[in-house]
Amino acid sequence: MTSNDLHPVPALAALGAVSGSLGATIVGAGYGDAPSPGAYMVLTGLWFGFVMGFAVWRWGQASLAASTMTVLITWFAWEAAVNLTIQIDRPWPQSIAIATAYKSYLTGLAAGAVGAIITWAGIALNVGALRRSSVAAAVTVTGALFGLLFPAVNYFDSGLVLLLPWQVAVAMMIGFNMPAPQASDGHDRRILAI
Repeated sequence: MTSNDLHPVPALAALGAVSGSLGATIVGAGYGDAPSPGAYMVLTGLWFGFVMGFAVWRWGQASLAASTMTVLITWFAWEAAVNLTIQIDRPWPQSIAIATAYKSYLTGLAAGAVGAIITWAGIALNVGALRRSSVAAAVTVTGALFGLLFPAVNYFDSGLVLLLPWQVAVAMMIGFNMPAPQASDGHDRRILAI
């Protein structure tokens, strides 16, 4: 096997960790006034978009257009999740009684699922192996479950406790379902990966 035969899972996990860390520290400007829809924490979604764009380039279609489209759709997924979070987590009418803790978990579950399914859709457009309902479900459930870390953001006063594990987990789930690279014997002859 050559060094070019990097498997998607460890590569995407490492890049997801870098992206999650960058997203928690270099968030970028926001455009809009909460609770109105807007573009919030612009760079956070872009960092993860670069990870997904790289995945498409490396294990899907090595095309600038496909990778760029994936980056943009992943960024949109982030913004959709953030806007959903703002809408769910804001004060509710008194007629709807729900404990604040439960509301935070509901927020994380919903936003995590929305961000994951849109991210999956963006990458699945360009990687045929991901176009299965089982993959969509696995990525969405992973995003929803790791979204349950949302209440920890307020407790620890850091987005890192949500962004790092969520991005690593979603990137890994996508990596698990990417086409595995074929091994090379070093003489430009491809052999099946074991």
